[in-house]
Amino acid sequence: MRNINVLLVLVSLISLVACAKAGKEVAEELGIIPSSCGSDGARIQATVNGNDFCADGQIIAVSDGVSVMITGIGLLGNTLSLQIDSIAEGTFPVTEAENAVLYMTVGSPYSSMPDHPGTITITGHDETTHRIKADLAVTVRNEMNGATKDITASVDVTYSTSD
Repeated sequence: MRNINVLLVLVSLISLVACAKAGKEVAEELGIIPSSCGSDGARIQATVNGNDFCADGQIIAVSDGVSVMITGIGLLGNTLSLQIDSIAEGTFPVTEAENAVLYMTVGSPYSSMPDHPGTITITGHDETTHRIKADLAVTVRNEMNGATKDITASVDVTYSTSD
């Protein structure tokens, strides 16, 4: 009898595991959240140490006409922030002093480093629609434990102005 109970428990567990889906997958299937990352003018998509990041929670982008601050928050709470010092098209260095990057995961901050600069390429900027497109490649470091993360990202956002 005991073997039958153990067998029933094992079959039940296997059935539950086989049918379980991640909450995000279910939300995508139900149409609660989109299955793609953002839309034109509202997208921050990155690869962080080989893992996908999408700012599918909230995107905030504000400009003073010269620079732009962009923050994207994922549904799991991870955050990617960029301070772009010049919204002119071209390729620029990313360090802690210029075009800074901050990545937050589980409350741990990772920031761009002065001794290991990355690059940001502004591929498009429309002053009329306030839309900016950029590609980013940088290594960020956690100052508390020295751990690093490699980030490649693409940004396509519409910003508001502080006028």
